[in-house]
Amino acid sequence: MRKSWAFLLLLCTLACAPQGRAEDTVKRILKAVEQCTLDQRGTPPFHLKATLAPSSERDKDSGRTGEVEIWWRSPDQWRREVRSPEFHQVQIVNGSKIWQKDEGDYFPEWLRETADAIVRPVPMSDDLLAQIRGAEVRHETGGTYLAWTIASSNGQVQKTMGAGVSIRDDSGLLLSAGGFGWSGEFEDYAKFHKLTVARTVNVGSPQVTAKIVLLEDLSVVQGGWFDASAPDGDEPINTVLMNELTTRENLVAQNISWPMPKDGPLEGVLTTEVSIDRAGKVREIGTIVSDNPAMNGAAHEQIAAMRFKPFVIDGVAVQVLSRITLAFKTARPTGTEAFESARNYFERGRQLDFPSGGAGFPYMLKAEFQARSSAGSVDTGHYGDLWVAADKWRREATFGSSHLVRARNGSKLYEQVDGPDAQLLLLVFRLMEPIPAMDSFVESDWRMQSGMVGDRKTIRVLSGYESSEGKLDPEARGFWFDTNGNLVKTYGAGMEALRSEFVNYQNAHLARRIDVSHDAAAVMHIRVTDIAGASDSVPKNAFEIKGHEVNKQFTSEAR
Repeated sequence: MRKSWAFLLLLCTLACAPQGRAEDTVKRILKAVEQCTLDQRGTPPFHLKATLAPSSERDKDSGRTGEVEIWWRSPDQWRREVRSPEFHQVQIVNGSKIWQKDEGDYFPEWLRETADAIVRPVPMSDDLLAQIRGAEVRHETGGTYLAWTIASSNGQVQKTMGAGVSIRDDSGLLLSAGGFGWSGEFEDYAKFHKLTVARTVNVGSPQVTAKIVLLEDLSVVQGGWFDASAPDGDEPINTVLMNELTTRENLVAQNISWPMPKDGPLEGVLTTEVSIDRAGKVREIGTIVSDNPAMNGAAHEQIAAMRFKPFVIDGVAVQVLSRITLAFKTARPTGTEAFESARNYFERGRQLDFPSGGAGFPYMLKAEFQARSSAGSVDTGHYGDLWVAADKWRREATFGSSHLVRARNGSKLYEQVDGPDAQLLLLVFRLMEPIPAMDSFVESDWRMQSGMVGDRKTIRVLSGYESSEGKLDPEARGFWFDTNGNLVKTYGAGMEALRSEFVNYQNAHLARRIDVSHDAAAVMHIRVTDIAGASDSVPKNAFEIKGHEVNKQFTSEAR
């Protein structure tokens, strides 16, 4: 909270840059950030209180609970109290003076980032502005997403982690944001004077949910409330963001060894964020980005055991947030079942199971599905797929008053989405062709395991969290392939889809029936009613949707 950012100045700098659609996107991002930032100059004095708790039940024992309370007059005069089971701090800033009183010798990084995200969702700077302006832009239903990568190196190998910011297209409000030392997902917006402030903020991993339970104008406060010159303060605890090579200059102890994984790459690189306390001890380790997730457990243990000389700046020891990058090289354990790469399972499944994935001839496929509408009634919807070539196709689904069309004609892509059940139609598209697109594919996200689906032997290819009891997280994705390579079951968005009644069509082993369930309760049935060769007389405009051209959809779908 020490700095405030002159958003008008940042907006004005855009006037010197090339104008166009990209610059319009940057302006929308900056406007969204300005709209929800509380601790900027010009905000009326406020009093804020927020409660913190784990976002997921499985993280209830993480200790990530607490409170944040802020009394704010201006960027140069404020008081903040943060509290968690392991740490309590009162900090006062008054002009150039800073006063702190601490209970505990380590300011948890998750607590620091959460306290900052509540009032300053995006720590805008010149460097961040340059990253936003150079970001890759994609448009998905309802949102605009800017993404870039941040590289780190141990001096021998390099690994990147993702960063980005996104906004809602309907309201222009911030949806999510994250980079080195800051992150958040923002919900439940409400007005505060001219600002629109997110009252629910989700931060970090394990994720913490901060709920603003009080945001009001600052009334009269007691004398000395902003006194930063009291004699009984502690040495301020400061956190410094540091690049990895500088951090490694203070590394005094590490012992690296790797397990022998059953699957995944045997050689690669991994990286993560680390928080180091004033004594040089690693206190928090972030999400590990790895070429083989089977290495993550060992990496976590070994990074936690690293020791550093204290980091001293201007004669004062500081906490450090940095990155640690490691290379691994190992072997398979003797007698381990060998699996192919996830990419091989996916590409073979696409070729075997879907007419659009093989080297087939033009076709027209029709299907019907039954599902419950947003209005609560069970209705029948219709799906159609007209495919001529990999760069000439049209997919369409209707359900009541809702309508979804995607099409491609050469290099041009189109999408039109209408109606209250648009998300249901997107689900139908994914169920009809569920295998991930290779341009959104990361091999290290996936792990393999043998199993059974009914009486079929299968290989399960899974990404995401699985409990020790075998329960999959709703955000996990799973694909079950039989011994011939055919896809017989999928899991995603908390729903299981069984594929059956297979028929051979041209070069594809096509599932004519898909039964979708959630917690064993049926939620949708899809049945292919017809598939036949496409006529040579298909109108050229069938593959265009005037006024609905879109950029490439960087989603998990191939089409």
